[in-house]
Amino acid sequence: MDLLHAALLGAVQGVTEWLPVSSSGHLVLLQRILYSENSVLFDAMVHGGTLLAVLAYYWRDAAAVLRGLYESLVDLPRAGVEALTSTPERALAWYLVVATLPIVAAGLLLQDWVDALFNDARLVGLCYLVTGTWLLLTRLSRGSGPITLKSSVLIGLAQAAAILPGISRSGSTIATGMLSGVDREEAARFSFLLSIPAIGGALLLEAARSGAAAALTAPNLVGFATAFAVGILSIKFLLGVIRRGKFHLFSIYCFALAALALAIG
Repeated sequence: MDLLHAALLGAVQGVTEWLPVSSSGHLVLLQRILYSENSVLFDAMVHGGTLLAVLAYYWRDAAAVLRGLYESLVDLPRAGVEALTSTPERALAWYLVVATLPIVAAGLLLQDWVDALFNDARLVGLCYLVTGTWLLLTRLSRGSGPITLKSSVLIGLAQAAAILPGISRSGSTIATGMLSGVDREEAARFSFLLSIPAIGGALLLEAARSGAAAALTAPNLVGFATAFAVGILSIKFLLGVIRRGKFHLFSIYCFALAALALAIG
């Protein structure tokens, strides 16, 4: 892969990781169109760039979550299980833990099978149909409540489904939050924070499998840097769309990509 293609794919990752249009699905389609060899390690590196973007944007919330985890564990022997949810920060931290468990299980059990699907454009098309429908349903949402244990479980299951290329991680998690009664901006914040352990874990796993030296190639680093810069802009843009109540409009784009992917396949 040359540096121009790496920068292009990194920019696409930076845009599509946070917009509800499936970054993995875009990477599959672009690699088919550009006739570039699929690299799971490159995919992991550009995901790392978007991980750094969300950490830069939500570092205060991430720090509060870590502090909540630590304080609740310290108080657990004295206060019992009530210590886990005694403050909003502690409750958020443990809801994120609960929501992360399904993606951990899916990654451990299904990752090799999923990796083999990254060259199947027809599957990507079908998954885009699912994502588009998911987003369209948010027009029915009137949620205004906080994250609860039930909604965190449902959001976690939605994130696990997004290991399939074409199922948007941000789209499925935010939409599921909204449809389960969570305020749309709170659902977006939870989705962004939930991405940190999911993307970080996948990145560390791939680095362990491939070796750190294999990741430090020029195309990988260019893709990483481009994904980071564009990812920050994408987060700001998506939050603006959500505040205006236009989240469902991304379904149109997903249906168009579904048609393209099925045609390519």
